[in-house]
Amino acid sequence: MMQPSAAGIGGFVGDHLQGATVSAHLAAVMCASAVLVLACSGVWLAATDIREHRLPGSVVRPLYPVTATLLGAAALLAQDTARLWWMLWGLVIMGGIFLLLRLLHPAGMGLGDVRLAGVLGLVTGFSSVTHTVLALALTFVLAGVFCLVLVLLRRASASSRIPLGPFMIVGSLGVVAFA
Repeated sequence: MMQPSAAGIGGFVGDHLQGATVSAHLAAVMCASAVLVLACSGVWLAATDIREHRLPGSVVRPLYPVTATLLGAAALLAQDTARLWWMLWGLVIMGGIFLLLRLLHPAGMGLGDVRLAGVLGLVTGFSSVTHTVLALALTFVLAGVFCLVLVLLRRASASSRIPLGPFMIVGSLGVVAFA
């Protein structure tokens, strides 16, 4: 039986691939598959958001059951049920903050960003709640730096709209991959 740990997704996959049981190997494969699904979908979603300033719900909504099932099963197979709670907290924290921002200023944030935030919260939460907070911070830092550069180059003004989805995806996957 593998001991629960606070290792991120990379550590989880690595530790469980080294495990001696079939369930440990299966847990690693399911976890890696969830990240792969999100990364592949994320590339398409980021390109769509850049091009059309929208994140289609028809693509984002199915990511909820897919990632939750894969990561939830990985946690159960690894007998690391704390990660299920972390996933829930990640969903509540990231999804909640984006929902709050949407409610406070509807014109400033699209509903697609709110939907995507929940999925990203599930994935970052699998690593830990700290990973979720880091992903949120990185999202807004990356977007802020990008906006600052655009304003300094006079390619945008303070009221210009930018797609937030790519920064959300890069921030979350970056934290999951490297933190």
